[in-house]
Amino acid sequence: MQRPEFIRSRLPENIEGRALAWYVAGIVVLLALLAWGLGKLAPPPPPKRVVMTTGAEDGAYHLYAKRYRELLAKHDVELVLQPSSGAAHNLERLRGGEGDVDVGLVQGGLISGDDGKRLETLGSVFYEPIWVFYRGDTTVERISELRGKRVAVGIPGSGTHALGLPVARDNGLTEPPTELVEVGGLAAAEALIEGRLDAALYVSAVDGAAVQKLLRAGGIRLMDARRADAYVRRLPYLHKLDLPEGVVDLQAGIPPQRMTMIALTANLIARPDIHPLAVELLLQAASEVHGGPSLLHAARVFPAPMDVELPLSTDADRFYKERPSLLRRVLPFWIAVWAERLLFIMLPLLAVAIPAFAYLPKLYDWRIRSKLDGWYVEVNRIERAALAAGVDLRAQLARMNDIEARLNRLKVPQSYLSQLYTLRLHADYVRRLLVARGGSTNG
Repeated sequence: MQRPEFIRSRLPENIEGRALAWYVAGIVVLLALLAWGLGKLAPPPPPKRVVMTTGAEDGAYHLYAKRYRELLAKHDVELVLQPSSGAAHNLERLRGGEGDVDVGLVQGGLISGDDGKRLETLGSVFYEPIWVFYRGDTTVERISELRGKRVAVGIPGSGTHALGLPVARDNGLTEPPTELVEVGGLAAAEALIEGRLDAALYVSAVDGAAVQKLLRAGGIRLMDARRADAYVRRLPYLHKLDLPEGVVDLQAGIPPQRMTMIALTANLIARPDIHPLAVELLLQAASEVHGGPSLLHAARVFPAPMDVELPLSTDADRFYKERPSLLRRVLPFWIAVWAERLLFIMLPLLAVAIPAFAYLPKLYDWRIRSKLDGWYVEVNRIERAALAAGVDLRAQLARMNDIEARLNRLKVPQSYLSQLYTLRLHADYVRRLLVARGGSTNG
C-alpha cells in the first residue's frame, strides 16, 4: 500500500539522535566561523625583524639604537640597524620607504608638508640641545657674532645641517667672509680643537661623543642661549633647559657656570604599517635606555608623547595609557603574546559555546517532542474524520493502519519510550473507532 504523501514527507521513522546531530553540526560550524573571524581580528604574531634607520656610527642616535637592538634581542626580535648621515636622512628614508625601514630617530623641527599623512610618532625619547662651541677668550652671546668665522654646520643629511643652515641664514652667516663648513661629528670637533674651525654647531644628545669631547677640550667654550625664551615662544617644538654648573664634571667644573640651552626632542618616527608589537618593544627599550635621570632631566620623563608635529601612533598611545598587561609582566614576552592571542580567540568562543551547549538538552527535547507531536496531529486528524459524516472510512482506516505500521518501526531515545507507547495506544484507539464506525478491518 502506498503511504500518504503527508506521512512520507514529514513523519520520519527514526528520530533518535537526528535532531542532536544537526544542532551540534550547526554549533560547530558557527564556532568555526567565529574562530576564523577572531583569528583575523586578533593581534598579529610577534615580528621576527624590525628595520631601524639610525645616524652616523659615531653619533648618539646609533649608540642608542645599538642598545635598543640588545634589548629587542632578548625577546628574539632582530633590530636591523641602517646607519645614515643623520636625522634628515632618516626622515627621507621613512618618507620613501627606502631600505624597508620601519622606524627611525628624527629630531624635532624637520617635519613638513604631508608627513602627517604618511608617518606617525611613537613619542619623544630624549632631549637634543643645540650646542654652539667656539674658540677664543671673548664671550660670544649671539650666533650673529660668529660672522667672518669658519663655522661647522654638520654634514648634509644630518639634523645639525638641516637646522644649521637656516640658523646661519637668519643670523647673517651666509655671506663672505663667513665660511660655513659642511662637517660634523668627531671630525668637526677635532677640527675645532686643532684651530681649523672657529665654531661648530651641533644638535646632539648630551652624551654624544663630539659634545663630550668639546665640553672637556681646553680653549673651547660653549655659548649660553640668552634668547632661549624667544626661540621657545616662536617655535613650539623647542624646549628651554638648564645645564647646571659642574653637572658634566664636578671636579673639573664643567660647565664653569649655569648654561641656558635650547633643545629639540629626538623622536621615534615610524611608518603607519609598523607591527603593533614592534611599537611596544621599542617603547619598552626606550623606557629602559632613556627612562632614568640624565644631566638634562629627572627620571621618568622619557619616553613621552611630547612630539607635536606628527600624529601619535594608536599603539603608542595605548602603551602610554595602559603600560604592559599583567601577562607581559609575569610571563616571558613570546609566551605572554601567544597567551593573549589565545585568550582573544577563546573567550568569545566560550561565551558562545557554553550557553549553546547548555541549551542543547532543551532544544533536543523540543525537537523530538515536535516530531512525536506531528504523529499526534495526524492521528487526531483521522479521529476527527472518523466522527464526521460522509467520510470514506475505509480510506481513513488504511491511513491509520499505515501510521500504526510506521509507529511500530519508529525509534526514539530510551527516555521517550513512554511517550511513544502512549502514542501507539492512542493510534490503536482511533483504529478501533474506525472499525466500530463501519470501516473494513482488511487493510
